[in-house]
Amino acid sequence: MNTDTEELKKCNTKLITPLIVLSCTAIIAIFTYFEHYPVGDWFVIVCTSVVIFLILGLIVEKMITKFVDINYEKAMAEIEEAKRLEEEARAAMEAEGAEVGDGLNVVPEDQDNPSLF
Repeated sequence: MNTDTEELKKCNTKLITPLIVLSCTAIIAIFTYFEHYPVGDWFVIVCTSVVIFLILGLIVEKMITKFVDINYEKAMAEIEEAKRLEEEARAAMEAEGAEVGDGLNVVPEDQDNPSLF
């Protein structure tokens, strides 16, 4: 279970923004190039698309990072709850064992107990 939480924590979201910017801008640049836009218009469109997709990429990256953090906190809370329940169960079993042990009649070893034979 420890490796699962480490994998959640290690989730790398730093590449989301560059991938969105590069892929979307490349699509727009290729499309406008093949549509024979004038070079000045093409340059303005590509630069504008870089800025727009940079903003969108940062928003998406922040949303995913927040989602990963929430999942990590939830996983850690579940682990803590499981540990707490395990400790409570162990304490209850020890208490139950002590209560049962108190009621037993202990016979010293040097006495013969005919009921055991």
